Amino acid sequence: MCAVVLALTSAGIARATTRVKVIGTFPAGDAITLGRNQNFHRHLAYTSDRPVQIWARPYFAGKAANAGSNASRSYPAGSGEAMGWFFLFDPGARVDEVRVSAGDGSTQGTQVVATYPVSVTGGEEPVQVSPPPAWVSTLNAADYEKRTKTPPSSG
Repeated sequence: MCAVVLALTSAGIARATTRVKVIGTFPAGDAITLGRNQNFHRHLAYTSDRPVQIWARPYFAGKAANAGSNASRSYPAGSGEAMGWFFLFDPGARVDEVRVSAGDGSTQGTQVVATYPVSVTGGEEPVQVSPPPAWVSTLNAADYEKRTKTPPSSG
């Protein structure tokens, strides 16, 4: 009887499962120098058994990089695609890892679910880049549509 009660209460405590995988970057390459005001995009594939927010934040030598990044929107339960991006504030700034976190945004409910090694350096000059891959435009449009259709919170 105790085992049944323990099993039933443990089932309610079990954490939701979220998996995120980096499936592409833009710009692509092994060693990337970003131009002034240029973003580094990551194409993400996710599966989650509940709605989830996803952040992909840059780090260097184990510490958060001096960078700006996108806010996460809420993604529905199931499988789908997401995009994260960042830009570096200072020329010469470096990133050697992107940590992908997923959850509800709270300290307890959000955890690192993937890491992605990179070599990104901030440059001083504007960079001429080729047109972005279709996933950048598609996911930017989806994020824009979600933001414009979501009413502002009362807070």
